Amino acid sequence: MPYFMNTFRTPKSGKLAEVADLVQKSLQDFGVPGIVSVTVSPPTPHLESFKVTAALNIENPEGVDALIDRIFDNGMQAMRDRTDISALCTHESLSFSKVMASSANIPDNFAPKFINRQFVPVKLGKVPEIVELLSSWNADIDHPFVYNVSVPMGGPVGSVRITHIVESFASLETLNEKVFSDPRINNLRELISGSAVRSLGRITYAKVA
Repeated sequence: MPYFMNTFRTPKSGKLAEVADLVQKSLQDFGVPGIVSVTVSPPTPHLESFKVTAALNIENPEGVDALIDRIFDNGMQAMRDRTDISALCTHESLSFSKVMASSANIPDNFAPKFINRQFVPVKLGKVPEIVELLSSWNADIDHPFVYNVSVPMGGPVGSVRITHIVESFASLETLNEKVFSDPRINNLRELISGSAVRSLGRITYAKVA
């Protein structure tokens, strides 16, 4: 089962571009697939500053062990090497998530531009059922996009994240129309315990493999 690690950084005022550049360099130094994005429509824009998020793909649990060891071994030298990023931020954190379903194939010549994350509260005991629904549903959508369905390793146990990656904002709007017009939306409503929370990011760097 694959996983991914997210890092979240809130740049100081005027330091957004510099932090995004340094986070990209940090991801490239790790030599693993992943993306860097900047929030352009956060869940609570009147309360939140810009955020730079990096997502590192990890193939299996052993890969998670290896990455955490790389970060924390040798007196946390990997973190010390990135204090230049920390100095430009007011907040930093990271999280791990397990990927429950994802796109079987990436469209040819796919050029990712936007990442849309939806955090869905799920009724107790219904996570396997909603994962199965979302997996088959997303796989059936005829549209050039990449998706994954994941479960965060921290936070509420009954929480599922749906991630859609597209090539343009217009593509995202078309994808949303296809999702919300599908009759399976009624099945989804029966499995969730509240309203989903959305976040939109502009991708500034992507490495598929």
